[in-house]
Amino acid sequence: MSAIPAIEVENLSVSYDGRSVLRNINLRVMPGEIMVIMGGSGSGKSTLLRHLLGLEVPASGTVRLLGEDVRQMKAAQWQSLRKKMGVAFQSGALFGSLNVGENVMLPLREHTKLDDATMQIMMRLKLDFVNLSGCDHLMPAQLSGGMIKRASLARALIMDPKLLFLDEPSSGLDPVVAAALDELILKLKDATGLSLVVVTHMLESAFKIADRITVLDRGEILVSGRIEEVRNSPNERVQALLNRRVEHLELNPEEYLRRLTGAQGARA
Repeated sequence: MSAIPAIEVENLSVSYDGRSVLRNINLRVMPGEIMVIMGGSGSGKSTLLRHLLGLEVPASGTVRLLGEDVRQMKAAQWQSLRKKMGVAFQSGALFGSLNVGENVMLPLREHTKLDDATMQIMMRLKLDFVNLSGCDHLMPAQLSGGMIKRASLARALIMDPKLLFLDEPSSGLDPVVAAALDELILKLKDATGLSLVVVTHMLESAFKIADRITVLDRGEILVSGRIEEVRNSPNERVQALLNRRVEHLELNPEEYLRRLTGAQGARA
């Protein structure tokens, strides 16, 4: 395994309209590993994912993808890098006017000059890998939730990426279908050796597929490590997340008043 991280984040901080969303994030994803990013609503998961995907450029800190500093890259470099990245979105994001095969082949049509016969073969190979063999003619509206997730995964894999990002892959699925998808993710890692970042709030799924887990809360990394390190973390906020405990926050009265009024500071 290469010692050079597939993804490296250093001192990443993000604020929107003066509100801190991410604070001093440091994270490494090594080649061939599955990094699961967990956290509650508003923890900063989506913001971090957008920066890892290059949808937002860091204003403070550094993000390197496959050794490239995203802030230093020109448009042509970005175009080349994005061909090495695959993304499966939470909703699947399939185009309703295209059948499954056309959805899966879309990146090939956009970014390659392959002939149609070759694209058809590649599409069927990827659909077979995600257990959707023979479903290329179906429309998205004809698919179950689990099938939509798998079709989206096939599309994310069609360019044989080096980095794969999965956003809430098990969300909205029943336990049996979710477990099958977890098995597919593990099979994918073993078969390809690519690096995966999985954003999820599903504890059972995270503990099943992860090599390492990073737990975010209020824009900060609470813990990042192997499964047992996370399970045994002494951090109370980590344990509250893992054990689904409600955390009761004590709010300063002046801060509460500022939130209600939208004021920037307390009045004398």
